[in-house]
Amino acid sequence: MSGRAGPALRIAPFAAASLAMLLAAGEARAHDFSPGVLVFVERADGAYDTAWTEPVDSIGAPAGVHVSLPEGCRFDAPTLVACGDRGLHGTLRFEGMHASRMQVVVSVQHRDGRRFERIVTGDDPQIEIESSGGALASWVRLGIEHIVSGIDHLAFVAGLILLTGFRRRLLWTLTAFTLAHSITLGLAASKLVTLPSAPVEAAIAISIVLVAREALSDRPSLARRAPWLVAFVFGLVHGLGFAGALADVGLPREGFALALAGFNIGVEIGQLGAVAIAFVAMIALRPLIAKYEKSKLAACYALGALGAWWFLARLLALLQTA
Repeated sequence: MSGRAGPALRIAPFAAASLAMLLAAGEARAHDFSPGVLVFVERADGAYDTAWTEPVDSIGAPAGVHVSLPEGCRFDAPTLVACGDRGLHGTLRFEGMHASRMQVVVSVQHRDGRRFERIVTGDDPQIEIESSGGALASWVRLGIEHIVSGIDHLAFVAGLILLTGFRRRLLWTLTAFTLAHSITLGLAASKLVTLPSAPVEAAIAISIVLVAREALSDRPSLARRAPWLVAFVFGLVHGLGFAGALADVGLPREGFALALAGFNIGVEIGQLGAVAIAFVAMIALRPLIAKYEKSKLAACYALGALGAWWFLARLLALLQTA
């Protein structure tokens, strides 16, 4: 065992402790115990530096809480946990948390980039730590959450649907969009391409305006003849926007490819889900759409207006920071 904790272990407790302090300060009148903090930072495969601060009562006395590690893990030293090849996953229990008002903040940081914090209470003094397979799932989930909350990306996909309709070429158009934003997402995440986020976000807004305009037109423009090419070009821009979301979270050095692939898969799942919902809605509203011939016209104008509004707002923000 190394006698010195790594930088991550020295830093990680502050994040968990800050949350614990907020809990203690915000509910001091209702709680007789200050929250405990348990931090795991993986320094080698299956080996974790550990820092444990036990909950204390109102007079500063330890609450008598003991940590029960998941099956297959053991304390090799007070500040070192060994879990072997299987890693730290399974049920982590806290024995002696007899009062519901007791709380422990648990922070786990794996080498493959998985990070999470949980608050354990006396009402349910245990948590489940994900297995290594959960790393991919967590990044996929993040990708889905980003595309669902990224209304501008979904608006562009809606514009592609208006441009092509639900025909075979929509599949090729979405494939080109996916390929393009995967390229720039990978380049930006690898820091091979770096651009400020503000102009990228403004360009994304403009892409919505342009695709809405092309969907309105009946002339045989390039967008009409080769929508996949337009989707590819604008997809390069949208990929930089996706990279901005990853930059906020931070990709791990180890497990980089897994995290990037998982995030991208999540984005595609969310994107395909949005297309499926739009298709079902179109089928359900087909009688109404057939009755009102100008329904597509209204949708295009609404989409274009939304994109224009985003562009002006983002341009103004960009000019204010210039």
